[in-house]
Amino acid sequence: MESVEITAGSVKEALAQGLEKLGIAEEDCKYEVIKESGLIRKKYTVKVTEKPKGEKVALQFIRGVIERMGLDCTVELKVTDDGFLYEISGADVAHIIGYRGDVLDSLQYLALLAANTVEGFDGRIIVDGENYREKRVQILSKLARRLAFKAAKSGETIKLEPMNPFERRVIHSALSEDKFVSTHSEGEEPYRYVVIVPDKHPKRERKGRDDRPGRERPRQEQQQPRVSESNIKYHTDIDMYDAEASRNFKKKGFGKTKSYGVSKRRF
Repeated sequence: MESVEITAGSVKEALAQGLEKLGIAEEDCKYEVIKESGLIRKKYTVKVTEKPKGEKVALQFIRGVIERMGLDCTVELKVTDDGFLYEISGADVAHIIGYRGDVLDSLQYLALLAANTVEGFDGRIIVDGENYREKRVQILSKLARRLAFKAAKSGETIKLEPMNPFERRVIHSALSEDKFVSTHSEGEEPYRYVVIVPDKHPKRERKGRDDRPGRERPRQEQQQPRVSESNIKYHTDIDMYDAEASRNFKKKGFGKTKSYGVSKRRF
């Protein structure tokens, strides 16, 4: 942990300067007077040391691993709602991620062990590289939905390949609200895998168009009675079609019309 030595006219003044230089609060440090000088005007040399914190120990561990590997990468610590996020970036970040994030997971596990050496630490350590975790979540979520559809359609159980705890949580979370499948994990680490099981649902009755909500079949009693020909009132005598009216209409010449390529219209 970082520490500084400050000489001032009083212990309180030296402590205040040390805290300001380290950028921490008094409860996050420990201090001791290592030297006292002067007869008339006293001078006190105080050593101010930052108390160890699990997240800082993990940060130093990750930086040390990257330095020893000779990789061109930087690490930034961010405090999120999920825990302490260590974002790694740089030209050699692919070597830190590894195949499907296996190196990243190993580094995260070791960083957590380093953080737990500090008494009282109970935070969560997340090591990420170039936003790999979020991209992996999107890929696994799409895979989970596609396999869930396949399982529900075929009615057969689907077993996925072995995954680490992070990837298994993504699968479970993606299908947690799916009404047609359920998920659980089987096997032992590091070969533990997710199983997608189709749920059994009772067959639903097929409904016609008129059975849909808001649609009703017309009732027989609601149908209007058919109108008989005797109830029709005609305005003229020739409104009724008969042979005599047709012959009179033809004599007047109205039946001689152009056919435009089709048979002439006869009345």
